[in-house]
Amino acid sequence: MTSLSAFDSRLTDVDGVSIISSSTVFGGEGGLPLLAVENAQGKALIALQGAHLVSFVPAGGEDVFWLSPKVAFTEGKAIRGGIPLCLPWFGGHPDGKPAHGFARISQWQLAAAETVADGATRVTLVLEPSDLSQKLWGEDFRAELVVTVGSALTLDLRFEHRGRTPVAFSQAFHTYFAVDDVRQSTIGGLDGTTFINTVGGANTRHAQSGALQLAGPTDRVYVNVPAVQTITTPSRTIRIDSTTQSAVVWNPWAESAANMADIGDAWSQYLCVERGDVFDNAAELAPGASYRATMTLSVD
Repeated sequence: MTSLSAFDSRLTDVDGVSIISSSTVFGGEGGLPLLAVENAQGKALIALQGAHLVSFVPAGGEDVFWLSPKVAFTEGKAIRGGIPLCLPWFGGHPDGKPAHGFARISQWQLAAAETVADGATRVTLVLEPSDLSQKLWGEDFRAELVVTVGSALTLDLRFEHRGRTPVAFSQAFHTYFAVDDVRQSTIGGLDGTTFINTVGGANTRHAQSGALQLAGPTDRVYVNVPAVQTITTPSRTIRIDSTTQSAVVWNPWAESAANMADIGDAWSQYLCVERGDVFDNAAELAPGASYRATMTLSVD
């Protein structure tokens, strides 16, 4: 695990930014380094493994994200909850490589931290080739995630392909939103779009009519979606605003969740609405090409 002292010089002059161990907040042995960010507008925790948003709490509010009650902060293992960052591929890989790419289990480096003019805090995390990426992908690249923590949370992802041949590329902000009860939560902003129903490997296409309220196992990939979706619960409305073109809606429901050790009976407490560029909206990056995606989350 990266020594916490390695980041001291980059944090000395930034109020409300520090490095802590996950074991300090969530218990458990060992743990992973977390970047803790707090200001008058809100606070967040970011795991350096995966540049993974673990928590975001607007001032006076509740956490926007769900985190598994049995979450494990283990080196090389994906964290269940928050925002896993899926890239350079989303979902399963045709060659049997780990699902959702290597970025979410890679160690990112803290490149900068600063307080911006409106009082929000901005941190920059960077990922470059490693032994793991070379084993799983073999391409030269540079990924950068700029996270701005204020009354809203903004993620700005930039990916530069530095290899010599074109590559297939897909990406998703795999967000687990905390909800009172998934069965009482309504998703707006998808009316009239097309979704691919992947439950049971069906991969059938359908048109969305009206708002979406889940009533059973759901795994849908919506393509060519509007910039904004909303999640309305009995206690709040969450707004998702992204430049990406896809939205994945997922909850395994009770029977499937029972077989997932880090979800179990907590399945009703979250709803995944994952913005990204996947399936029809996936890209091919030419040598030297760049990809950029942003997402802003706010609570009404």
